[in-house]
Amino acid sequence: MKQNTQDLVKETADKLLREGIKPTQQSIRDRIGTGSITTINKALNVWWSELGLRLDEAERNPGIPEPVANTANKLWLQALAYANKELDSQRSAMESEFADRARKLSKASSADHGELKELRAQCLRLLQDNERLSNEKGDGLLKIAECETKLIESHSEISRLTRELKQAEIMSEGSSNIDQYIEVQVESRTLQEENKRLNRAIDILTGEKAELQLEVIKLKQMLSAN
Repeated sequence: MKQNTQDLVKETADKLLREGIKPTQQSIRDRIGTGSITTINKALNVWWSELGLRLDEAERNPGIPEPVANTANKLWLQALAYANKELDSQRSAMESEFADRARKLSKASSADHGELKELRAQCLRLLQDNERLSNEKGDGLLKIAECETKLIESHSEISRLTRELKQAEIMSEGSSNIDQYIEVQVESRTLQEENKRLNRAIDILTGEKAELQLEVIKLKQMLSAN
């Protein structure tokens, strides 16, 4: 069936040529009323390629009328011009497509480069934040250690003052000298006030220690998140 269609296309092209009409896909399809554009196009291309051989044969065979030969030659030249035009059109389309793809690739490359640059900047910021948090954590630990040292010293001082206070009370109970008694009482009150002051200092240091421990916990959580 395909071969019959090709033969029909060639015969129709010959008829159109004799009528002085340029054979085209549409004109042939209008005449035969059937066949796909692809099949007609292939058959027509074969017909054009064979036309040159037929013209050469016509020159060797004087039986072909000169007007027909001239018309065929003119159509052949038109066909060549048409083919060259189609080739230029296809070449232009391919060059345009290539340029468009090159632009898209260039844009994609630029976008990837920008994204990579932003990721590097984010990594640098995270490293700097991590270093800062590590330093803050170290400072917090040092403050906690200082507070613990002060607490230990305060407890030692309170113990010493408590012992001295008890000794002073014992001495005051066994002393018959009123001046010594008064002096011991004054020293006892002084020691009591110092004891209260140290207890308040311990409470303050204990609160600071708790706050520092809470800051260290927060810093550890931030470091873990990064």
